[in-house]
Amino acid sequence: MLRKTTLLPLLAIILPARDVSGFAVSSSSSPKRKVKTNQGKATGGFGKKDDSVPITHTKDMSESTLNLENFLLQWKSEGLGSDDSGSEVGFDMDSGIRGMYANKSFRKGDIVCKIPSDVALALTDPSSATDVADGVADGAMNFIQWYASNEEAKQTWKAYLDTLPTKDMHFDPTPDFYSEQEIQALEFPKIVADTTERKQQIANLAQKSGVVSFDELQFATWLVASRSFAIKISVDDGELVREGAVSTREKVIRVLLPYLDMINHSSDNANAELHLIDPEKDDAWFAIRATRPIKKGKEISISYGASGVETSLGLLSNYGFVPEENKIDELFLKKGGDNCIETLGGWSTTLAEDELELERATGNMVNVLKLRIKLKRSYPE
Repeated sequence: MLRKTTLLPLLAIILPARDVSGFAVSSSSSPKRKVKTNQGKATGGFGKKDDSVPITHTKDMSESTLNLENFLLQWKSEGLGSDDSGSEVGFDMDSGIRGMYANKSFRKGDIVCKIPSDVALALTDPSSATDVADGVADGAMNFIQWYASNEEAKQTWKAYLDTLPTKDMHFDPTPDFYSEQEIQALEFPKIVADTTERKQQIANLAQKSGVVSFDELQFATWLVASRSFAIKISVDDGELVREGAVSTREKVIRVLLPYLDMINHSSDNANAELHLIDPEKDDAWFAIRATRPIKKGKEISISYGASGVETSLGLLSNYGFVPEENKIDELFLKKGGDNCIETLGGWSTTLAEDELELERATGNMVNVLKLRIKLKRSYPE
């Protein structure tokens, strides 16, 4: 039996009223927020039609990406699939990294592209959802059981599943793939503890299943951590209502969003956000919305994380990279607390020593040292 996978029927079960934290939300019936869209219109937002930036990417013309776009267009998705639709997938000419690019210009508030909620793949059963955002190993087990190992689901979602990364392509290992020596070399207590805990969760779930191997679940966990969106929702809980008082609690629903999950991250210079349109309706949409003007040819980026902010520790733990710039690190280190190295003097090496070591580092040690250096440069003076 094919499991129900669309997001809105899942949310409708538990949400008489919604607040999606970390996501912009609008309703087409609300006069307070008008949803702008460039679909089918000339932009004209910068005073001239040819306003653009030099092209720095090559368009992804692979069969898998074209099949995904065609699949989504059949579901009435907008802003993708043609040379002037709004967005396209491409590869950076220098780094080779895949991302999403604007193929026309946008003003602040414009919808770049959108997909219907019907094509969102839920990874959480609402009856078992919790208030903890990091249920990635459980979501990974659901991904394997509901999609990857379900023949009917595999056929239904083939166009999307074929675009997902493999260990041979678009794979940036997170610390749970590191050796024990490399994990310890991270040194910062929080990421060492989080990595150890994730590996243990994976091992426990794999053993409990009896059919899913550690390696299979570990990769699925990486996939869910790096590709899914954790939507935090405030829920009216009827069981908690007493004498007319309304209490709320939060649940986290993990979901995969085809095409939208190809957008890359920027810690300090994101130009777009994930936007939920009409969540109370059956024909709800997940969209990418410009948060400032975007010129044609520019890469589109959002800020990862459930609340739109993430430390470099979290980015390495969940996505496998260390950003060059990230202002949130300074605030995180200033706050301090448990599992934190509160001063530069608390590290076993100096910043200069790590910078020198990075010059000759290879493999996973490159990101280990990049993280150490990034954090050491972020301590308040």
